[in-house]
Amino acid sequence: MILLALFFAVTATISRLYHAREEGLVAEWFQRGNADLAAGKTARAFEDFRNSLSYAPDDAGVQLHLAEALLADGRYSEARSYLVNLWDETPGAGQVNLDLAHVSLQMGDLDQTTRYFQGAILGSWEKDPALHRRKARLELCEFLLAHRRTAEAQAEIAGLAADTPTGTPAENGVLREENGRLFLRAGKPAMALVEFEAALQIDPRQSQWLADAGQMAFEDGDYLKAEGYFSRADRENPSDEIQSSLLLVRQILGNDPFLAGLSEEEKVRRVRRDFQQGLDRLRGCLATGSSKTSPAQPISDLQHLNQEGRDLQGRMNLGFLNKNPEMQNEVMLFVFQVEDAASRACGPPSGMDQALTLIEKRHQGNNL
Repeated sequence: MILLALFFAVTATISRLYHAREEGLVAEWFQRGNADLAAGKTARAFEDFRNSLSYAPDDAGVQLHLAEALLADGRYSEARSYLVNLWDETPGAGQVNLDLAHVSLQMGDLDQTTRYFQGAILGSWEKDPALHRRKARLELCEFLLAHRRTAEAQAEIAGLAADTPTGTPAENGVLREENGRLFLRAGKPAMALVEFEAALQIDPRQSQWLADAGQMAFEDGDYLKAEGYFSRADRENPSDEIQSSLLLVRQILGNDPFLAGLSEEEKVRRVRRDFQQGLDRLRGCLATGSSKTSPAQPISDLQHLNQEGRDLQGRMNLGFLNKNPEMQNEVMLFVFQVEDAASRACGPPSGMDQALTLIEKRHQGNNL
């Protein structure tokens, strides 16, 4: 009995030493694999992880890193095989879903790419889950925008914005800025402006955010708000670009006869001023006789408008315009037609002519 007990004790000790040695080899090869992967030695990293896996064939962590080494080495089919097996075991694992999204993207399966990115966003993460989910959603947004899937991108960016923390830490302002730029790329300047305004609540004097907020308000057609942001940006950090934008938006606001709240006298003054600017643009364009496309049609349009301008000029006077709002609309339609025709014939407008073009765009669809 004593000998038998001694035999079992020796056997148990040897077994523990063997398993400890195995665990040590698993860890040793695993660390080598991580070091080689970090150094860009993907083929060597794969061999390291495979050696580690030979001592622990059921270790999911080693399998995951081996798959990531294959992915980094461009061996997508092999990587996918390992990752799909891991996904079958833990379909809610965030990192597995993210790696499968990367594999699917490289293999050209766009629908699966979207599916796995969403799995990563909703999945579980061992550390910093909010950070990892945001990164996964950012990647999905970039993927959707790159493939012109704009409606899906807008929905994901909205989700990103909804999950962004509120409050005063400075890093939250940077996150809001990131959201805003994505909204702008997705064709949603109004939503982009909301994000930049949230960022400015955190740092009201950040000059680049002020300038960007002004630009987004400008693109959304809210020129009054744009003027306010450009003015603040100019006070904080003047630049030629900001001052040029500020001048343009002030020209729009100072010459739009359709702005709410104007007196009849001010409306008429603006109409007359815009009419004179249109005539100057028309005659200057006719004088150059240039056209960037086919000269015949644009110049013919300008000549026709020139005759129409003479007729309008003969019928215009201050008293008549005051009493006849329909005449004001007729004059402004003529101005807009001149700017359109001159842009086709003589190139894009600048200065006051650009302001008139943007005034037209602002009121498109209205009954002038």
